[in-house]
Amino acid sequence: MKMKKLLALVMAITMLATLLAGCGKSQPDEPEDDENYETGDASLDNPRNQDEIGENELLVVSFGTSFNDSRRLTVGAIEEAMEKAFPDYSVRRGFTSQIIIDHVKERDGEVIDNVGEALDRAVDNGVKNLVIQPTHLMDGLEYNDLVNEVAQYADAFESISIGKPLLTSDEDFQTVAKAMVDATASYDDGKTAICFMGHGTEAESNAVYAKMQQVLTDGGYANYYVGTVEAAPSLDDVLALVQAGTYERVVLQPMMIVAGDHANNDMAGDEEDSWKTAFEAAGYQVECVVRGLGEFEAIQNLLVEHAQAAMDEDYTTGDASLDNPRNQDDIGESELLVVSFGTSFNDSRRLTVGAIEEAMEKAFPDYSVRRGFTSQIIIDHVKERDGEVIDNVGEALDRAVDNGVKNLVIQPTHLMDGLEYNDLVNEVAQYADAFESISIGKPLLTSDEDFQTVAKAMVDATASYDDGKTAICFMGHGTEAESNAVYAKMQQVLTDGGYANYYVGTVEAAPSLDDVLALVQAGTYERVVLQPMMIVAGDHANNDMAGDEEDSWKTAFEAAGYQVECVVRGLGEFEAIQNLLVEHAQAAAGELG
Repeated sequence: MKMKKLLALVMAITMLATLLAGCGKSQPDEPEDDENYETGDASLDNPRNQDEIGENELLVVSFGTSFNDSRRLTVGAIEEAMEKAFPDYSVRRGFTSQIIIDHVKERDGEVIDNVGEALDRAVDNGVKNLVIQPTHLMDGLEYNDLVNEVAQYADAFESISIGKPLLTSDEDFQTVAKAMVDATASYDDGKTAICFMGHGTEAESNAVYAKMQQVLTDGGYANYYVGTVEAAPSLDDVLALVQAGTYERVVLQPMMIVAGDHANNDMAGDEEDSWKTAFEAAGYQVECVVRGLGEFEAIQNLLVEHAQAAMDEDYTTGDASLDNPRNQDDIGESELLVVSFGTSFNDSRRLTVGAIEEAMEKAFPDYSVRRGFTSQIIIDHVKERDGEVIDNVGEALDRAVDNGVKNLVIQPTHLMDGLEYNDLVNEVAQYADAFESISIGKPLLTSDEDFQTVAKAMVDATASYDDGKTAICFMGHGTEAESNAVYAKMQQVLTDGGYANYYVGTVEAAPSLDDVLALVQAGTYERVVLQPMMIVAGDHANNDMAGDEEDSWKTAFEAAGYQVECVVRGLGEFEAIQNLLVEHAQAAAGELG
């Protein structure tokens, strides 16, 4: 490769690596100058892009690496473990790094699919049941990008599910920590510091490294240290901790699925800014173990468990035929469109969204009540599984236009005025000139009076449990947006109202499960009642709250020694909630003049 061309490639990759570091990427391993390394024989690797594979596919998605031996010994080994565990599934490969894909193709002639190509290949192969298992270290933006890309293919398969990243539950951390310790146990002689180098990210998901350090320390492994290339803990942080001890030797090993450029260069390279050089300059004897986590059987097995959990995500959702999708035509000049996120749990959909719609019909006899869902994934899943057709918002609005509706009121069932509500407002704005009058009602929790009404509904629904020995915990979804403040505000309303045994937490944000658990443990409770603070009781309520998975709220409280009862009812089942949304719709209708 000519020097000019090489420098251009290095600069481009460096810029991309910087961008990825700030976006929560779990293990970037871009090809830099890997011709300086012995990367191995690409012909020994299996890119797993074969066709004619049958109806069941397990797609293993990795960031990737251009280091052929490491790719075969890590990603390839994980894929082989999947093949052994799931003989009824054809295991295929997808990489998220296009730079790596292109580099390997140009250098070695090996063709590896990116995620879009792998999904298109699955469609062309007539796959019906698709399971996707990422090898990402954490639930960061890269994992979220994968989820979003897969969502575009929701209607292309009869069933589709995505497994969790490697480090998801507390048990995952324990398993991975044990694998790291077992792999390096022969070095732990009291005179050796064993340092694992992760990639690091500026995103919140970087917390996995500090958590892994805590798990190792709490486990009694005082000679073990975790740091990162791009974030904290940094090389300087780890070096300072090692120098505070009395070590003579340092062992370096990557805390990454693959051992690629970062492991060979930033960790084990002879450059002046590598970890190896820094520790040698500090006077230590240094040994580099260039093995990715993916080589460890325990890691392979853990990812297999995550894939199995994804396959097992099948709940008894109820009879779809009892639900009314409210997509009828010939409805008259006045329509009330009830917009919900939606749920594929048929019973919950009927008892929550359906009940709200029925309450609207009773309150607005001069309006035809219709339904719109914002989640296309749910719409497609219900159609494919049950044959029920539910309009998305655009389809519902087009249907209203085609029906000659003149007066349109839109009432969302959203909990808060967040990004989803704003998306609805923006979509509706495009139809402003399609009707003589149009108005949008407020979300459930808008005014102080709304909070009081909803708090009372929550308390009334659980009053029989409030015996002084029971903590009553409501689980919301949570969001990184400012609208997440509704959960803290609801907690304050409950506390100020004298309901000291009531707690509010979220799945995705704050207050977290750990926050709620700590509050409960500070009391003298014997029992815990869990109930969703969501309009519907769908996947989050059945899985994250009431499931038997190791990271569910139910499991966490049981592990803490509490008797746990789960009440899987959405807020939409409560008459007070239905009536409050009716009031919001009436206020919107009043704006029509």
